[in-house]
Amino acid sequence: MEPYSAAVQGNAAGTFFIKTHGLGNDFVLVDGRKQVFRPQAAYIAQICDRHLGVGGDQLLVLEVPLNAGADVRMRIYNVDGAEAQTCFNATRCAAFLWMQEAGKTSVILETLGGLIEARMADVENGVPRVSLYLAPAVTDWQAIPLAGPLKNHAGSLNHGPLSEPFAVNMGNPHLVYFVPDYDAVNVPREAAVVQNSGYLPEQANIGVAELLPSEGDEAQLKLVVYERPGILTEACGSGACAAAVAAVRSGRTNQKNFRVFMPGGALQVTLCADDRIILTGDVAVAFYGFLPDGT
Repeated sequence: MEPYSAAVQGNAAGTFFIKTHGLGNDFVLVDGRKQVFRPQAAYIAQICDRHLGVGGDQLLVLEVPLNAGADVRMRIYNVDGAEAQTCFNATRCAAFLWMQEAGKTSVILETLGGLIEARMADVENGVPRVSLYLAPAVTDWQAIPLAGPLKNHAGSLNHGPLSEPFAVNMGNPHLVYFVPDYDAVNVPREAAVVQNSGYLPEQANIGVAELLPSEGDEAQLKLVVYERPGILTEACGSGACAAAVAAVRSGRTNQKNFRVFMPGGALQVTLCADDRIILTGDVAVAFYGFLPDGT
């Protein structure tokens, strides 16, 4: 993609990629608009491997949109090769690169989870920030999806300190657990059991959150997300939105503005009066290069 690809054209063979991240939630992005790029699962795993490949939480592929209302389509592949419905940090990163290329300040991205509008927000301390304008969260159990109503789970989704989850779909499924001491929870150990519960037909991203004292009109959350297919990420945009929605709808706060602190940094979440959601955070380009042949 311009302007990055122009710097290296003709210098190497293979498929050009850009390594980008939002608060350490990192992605390998390939432009498949002119030449189709449909890698096999084993090759995706190799690309995302942090020792044997480029390293990343997901592989992103840009394509020509199928929907006439979109500027670009983004396919999202998890490290196991499975295609994900959406990822908001990935969307912010891809949106930033497309806007840089197009010389525009907004873009509509098409994902399996639907159309997402992104806009350049501002530049803070030299770091660009991108906002997503998102549809309302969905809490119907069939849309999460769950195997049945949450009230009937009979403990299937409780494990150790994780109990009484709030289920929400942000274009992908999330369970949010509030705990009194976030730092005391062994998240991979506890969340893995829940994630593989038979009550989750498509598994789910497991968020573990602690509500902190508010700062003025802004609620504060600490959050870590154990994502499908079983990895901790430095940050999770959809998880931050899910946690904010869960905090309000479970009666823990009546604030509408949130700062969500994750291992990689903080995201801002605004819950609008019409239930739409605005997510804002940093984006960055780490490096770029070429993938070897072998898709």
